[in-house]
Amino acid sequence: MTAQTILDGLHKRGVSFSVTGDKLRTRGPVGVVTQADLAALREHKAEAMAIVRDEESDRIEERAAIIEFDAYFSRREAERRARNERRQTDGGNAA
Repeated sequence: MTAQTILDGLHKRGVSFSVTGDKLRTRGPVGVVTQADLAALREHKAEAMAIVRDEESDRIEERAAIIEFDAYFSRREAERRARNERRQTDGGNAA
């Protein structure tokens, strides 16, 4: 089993992921993430964190482009706002 397989399976069950420092955080419906899921994530933590960071970076980049275009902000300001939006949605359980 790969980190991508684990993340995809949990995502299909409504779980989202974020990285805060050295922690991989999960957020989803109560009871969806099992102890076995957490153990698998811990086993593949480094790879899973790299995947989640890449995905977060892509989402921030996309959101910044939208903010820049829609609100006529500079690219720097749009990226700052996109990162702040992302920080406000972080949280969940740590793996």
